[in-house]
Amino acid sequence: MGFLNYMRVLLTGASGGIGQELAKELIRRGYEVIGVGRNEKALKELGIKYIVVDLSTYEGISKVRESLKGEIDVLINNAGFGLVKPLLEHSWEELEGMFKVNAIAPVILTKELLDFIPEGGKVVFIISGASHVYTLDLPGYGASKVALHYMAKVLEEELKERGIKVLRVYPKQVATDFWKGAKLRGALSPEYVARKIVNAIESDKRELFIPWYLKLAKFFEIKYRFSFEKEFKPQ
Repeated sequence: MGFLNYMRVLLTGASGGIGQELAKELIRRGYEVIGVGRNEKALKELGIKYIVVDLSTYEGISKVRESLKGEIDVLINNAGFGLVKPLLEHSWEELEGMFKVNAIAPVILTKELLDFIPEGGKVVFIISGASHVYTLDLPGYGASKVALHYMAKVLEEELKERGIKVLRVYPKQVATDFWKGAKLRGALSPEYVARKIVNAIESDKRELFIPWYLKLAKFFEIKYRFSFEKEFKPQ
């Protein structure tokens, strides 16, 4: 059974990757999970309540608010996406899309759902180790996560006045469908990351680096390129 102060969870990006494993881990621990995502088939297979929306639009965020019934104890802002390509090859639409989903949507969704989060509740932001490391293969993604890191730190102060706590999570690369089947060296399993995140929620942590030594990147200017066991060919 989960930590009793946090029993009803709204989880964005629940239809795949870290989000899917987070949903499974939360269910295993006795939480009620409401999943948010675009893939209805995947959400339905989890056997949870769900809301199908596109969080890159304000209309999608409004639909979450309108569909939500009753309070939630935890909001997990997990939805996000990235593109593996040099920054100069990103289009306006690609950069705009990443910043909308990765940085703007989590903040606006949090704002829109404040009426549903009681004092003592928690908001979780799944950010990225890329917010502290120059990931040369994911520059647009990394930049959007830097923006989310900054805003999550500010929200931590603003939400404190409402009695709502914030947890910021910074995982390194994770082996998910994002990599299109390519095996990424050093990638963490999404199951492991999900367990660490739920443990951090239950132990009331304010920040979580996965693995812990990523925290050291805050003190150094590190540039990083991913390494694959075979060539990565984005679709």
